Amino acid sequence: MIAVLILFFSAGVFAAGQPETDAANAADEDRLLRVVSLAPNITEIIYALDKGDLLVGRTDYCNYPEQVRNVPSVGSIMEPSLEAIIELQPDVVFASTHAPREAAEQLEAAGIKVKYYYGPGAVEGVYDVISSVASDLDAEAAAKTLINSMKADYEKLKAKAAAIERRPTVYYVVGFGDGGDWTAGGDTFIGQMIEIAGGVNIAADASGWSYSLEKIMEADPDVIVIEEKMRDQFLSTPIYSNLTAVKNGRVYGINEDMINRQGPRLIRGIWQLNAVFSE
Repeated sequence: MIAVLILFFSAGVFAAGQPETDAANAADEDRLLRVVSLAPNITEIIYALDKGDLLVGRTDYCNYPEQVRNVPSVGSIMEPSLEAIIELQPDVVFASTHAPREAAEQLEAAGIKVKYYYGPGAVEGVYDVISSVASDLDAEAAAKTLINSMKADYEKLKAKAAAIERRPTVYYVVGFGDGGDWTAGGDTFIGQMIEIAGGVNIAADASGWSYSLEKIMEADPDVIVIEEKMRDQFLSTPIYSNLTAVKNGRVYGINEDMINRQGPRLIRGIWQLNAVFSE
């Protein structure tokens, strides 16, 4: 479970930006492009651009928006079913850096274009992601509207975060318990989100995801943030019961998909954190 969580939080999960191939010409002009997405953030972008009708396949992790559940799944990001993809007869497969290259080579050998997206692991990088996908789907106008709206919202967010008088110390839970303690270090995308939202990451001096219970206890954070589905289990784990955030009722469950995907909901995801830090 922890390995899956770290997979999503790592920079590669947010891959997008500069394409490797030109997908725009993949389909005949007299029919719609058929797209399979192997990245949840790309799937969300496709729908945000009002191009969901082009999507014929997605991964098990592509769970937003709700209507995407009606689209056939081709398996996981790391282990997609090549047979399932080929059966869908897509013109192009959109992938992140975590999609296996061997699978891409086999798909291309079968005559299916595979397009990878790369981009910087910063908030502004999401705009590059959206622009690149829009360019391939002939949705530049929709992308411009979406990006302008996100930028305006982001400016409001930064102003609100700057107005926080006392920035709370924050521990972001990625994994916990017998499997060890895992969090977002200062060099991670999530670590950046915490700072932007107005918090102080207690693991800012750490690199990567591994942390220790001793360091958590020593820092004794004001706020703990965790995926909402894991919150109750965390609160019922005795070793964390003496933390100030637990005692003060400041352990907050959030929808992590909104902040660990470099997609159209990213700014809203940072607003989630800001709302917690502003209390």
